[in-house]
Amino acid sequence: MEEVTGGVDAVGLPDTERAVEPGGAVADAGVDAPVDGAVDDAPVDGRTARALRTRESIVDACVELVNDGDPRPTAPRIAARAGVSVRSVFQHFDDLETLFTMVAERAVAGLGGLVEPIDADLPFAARRDRFVAQRAQLLEALTPIRRAAAVHGFGSPAIQGHLHHGHELLRAQLKSVFGPEIAAVPRGRRRRVIDMLDVATIWSSWDALRTYERRTPDEAAAVMADLITAALAVGSDPARSDAVGPDTGGHDTDGPDSPGAAADGPDAPGAGGGV
Repeated sequence: MEEVTGGVDAVGLPDTERAVEPGGAVADAGVDAPVDGAVDDAPVDGRTARALRTRESIVDACVELVNDGDPRPTAPRIAARAGVSVRSVFQHFDDLETLFTMVAERAVAGLGGLVEPIDADLPFAARRDRFVAQRAQLLEALTPIRRAAAVHGFGSPAIQGHLHHGHELLRAQLKSVFGPEIAAVPRGRRRRVIDMLDVATIWSSWDALRTYERRTPDEAAAVMADLITAALAVGSDPARSDAVGPDTGGHDTDGPDSPGAAADGPDAPGAGGGV
């Protein structure tokens, strides 16, 4: 398995909505919006251009500090890294929450660079291994941002919204990649199986293995692969599924035939903790 490295790329565009294509690729679903809402082909004078560059440098600095292991960078540290004054930070952002919201936007927008299509015609083992390699790299890269979000996101609906959106994208990807296996699960059990796959592949599970159990990235990825295999086996084996009780979640609306569907029963996707 390829070496997994951390850090979220500081190059990204805010306000980008992305959709999941067949095979699990995350692609742009709209036009990337400029930082200040400016139209790309509109004339920009020198002062405006400098302001945009300064704003971008402040966001870049915050991303770099978070990636360097500082989950709660202060305005003076951000200003020093960006090469601007503290006053300039607050001229461009009303408060640090607004700045951290843009950092969260970049994290979600940057998911597309770490997710590539996986051929649905490949055998299950090949799809699983490619999915795990991608997801492990992505979760490792998200770790600094997710830790910062734990500090800043609790009281911020905007940051929580970006995390939930990112989670929806990742849940949709696993439904697409493992669509053939999910389709073989009796419909009344599908949502439970997708929930099991979700829990096996989300950041909080990855972080528990990496931080509390001190597993290496390769060891954590091997656990993820085994959990994916086990979840699908439980779903397709009536005896094993019955042993863990019936699915009490009501009508299943989260099957593989609607990989990007937001309808997920009474619980909205991502409501349990984001990416």
